[in-house]
Amino acid sequence: MKIIYKLLLATIVVILFTTCEKIVDLDLRTATSKLVINAAITEGSPCTVYLTKSQAFNDNSSFKTVAGAEIILTDEDGNSEILREAQNMSGLYLSNMLGKVNKRYHIAVIAEGNMHEASVVIPNAVPIEKTYIYEIKAGKDSWYSPSFIFYDPVDEVNYYYTILYVNDNAMKSIYLDDDEFRNGLKVHRILYFDKDDNNDQDLKTGDQIRIEMQTLDKGMYTFYKSLFSIAADGGTNPITNFTGDVLGCFKGYNTSVAYFVVSPDAIYSESDE
Repeated sequence: MKIIYKLLLATIVVILFTTCEKIVDLDLRTATSKLVINAAITEGSPCTVYLTKSQAFNDNSSFKTVAGAEIILTDEDGNSEILREAQNMSGLYLSNMLGKVNKRYHIAVIAEGNMHEASVVIPNAVPIEKTYIYEIKAGKDSWYSPSFIFYDPVDEVNYYYTILYVNDNAMKSIYLDDDEFRNGLKVHRILYFDKDDNNDQDLKTGDQIRIEMQTLDKGMYTFYKSLFSIAADGGTNPITNFTGDVLGCFKGYNTSVAYFVVSPDAIYSESDE
């Protein structure tokens, strides 16, 4: 699954990153090189696009970037621009247009003689209301997990992707969710902690916690869900919202952030309700 891991890594790196959905078939043994489009736009920030080429299973070389592409960003009001290519990073393209909530954006990537298109809507951010440490007990063992509370918006379909940082280090565990069974409810989200993510160390007093909860456009949620399924040997192909035979996705998202420090006072109790 090396090609998938590299694709996932590139997606997370560009995180500063529904119309037509298409299944991309991969043969990991003989996969030919494909264009990988990691594009993203969020509220108050420019659209970023990072173009690379996928690599064969046994290729340990660094990513091959794609320069000289033409990338056109258009919003629902008809405003349009051609993204500029960054001078200090090959394959990275940036817009002047800044993202706005609940606005649809369309992107056209013209590279290697082909055009690939996708569109997204930037969702509202959902604020984190409270953070705490939850003690998980299993027999005689117990361990702590960072947790938080938020209110899922009523009459909306919401998709969430949460990133956990401990002492400024991003944990590898995947926290992907939707509101199918809790639309409009108060949500206690436990980020079940895996000490393997933290150099085999459980959480301890004084650890600094940062929680970033992203609300996602449906296209990126579908992409993440299928990609993580592959990473776990689930046998599902990654689903892109781009047209054409490419990998990657156009991500519309928003972010809420919360910080706290692990301490006895932060441990959850029912009296906190």
